[in-house]
Amino acid sequence: MKTIIAILIALFSTCAVNAQTTYTLEQLVGTKWRMIYPEQIENNPYYYREHIDEYTQCEIKNKLKSTNKITGKTRIGADVSHKYYLSDVIPKSFDMSKVGKVKKGSYLITYYERTKKMEYYKIISLTNDSLKLFHKASKDEIRNVWVDFVRVK
Repeated sequence: MKTIIAILIALFSTCAVNAQTTYTLEQLVGTKWRMIYPEQIENNPYYYREHIDEYTQCEIKNKLKSTNKITGKTRIGADVSHKYYLSDVIPKSFDMSKVGKVKKGSYLITYYERTKKMEYYKIISLTNDSLKLFHKASKDEIRNVWVDFVRVK
């Protein structure tokens, strides 16, 4: 009997660990997030870099800027938008018909028009204050990427 109980506890524990959390489009639309860079970039004595992502119903608007800490001059980098949708699975290709229509999922699927490239991120967590994403490297990429954001709006 003890063996059966131990096996059941192990099975339920495994299920709980592997359970996927689903996030909704409503949790993202109207929010702005500042990317937290690795410590060596955040603590750069010469430049302050800022990457803000703003979520609308259909797009993520990226705003990048860099400020020289010595001169105070700010340089605006990329100011681009790209389409996205949520999904419970990693798709083989980007499905434009799902943009703004899929209301929930555990993956953030993005499409970069300029490069004609789809990327996907596993949403690790989404709270009122933070957004954590994970991108598993594909065969032509060097490494996995974890991206942390703090909410600014």
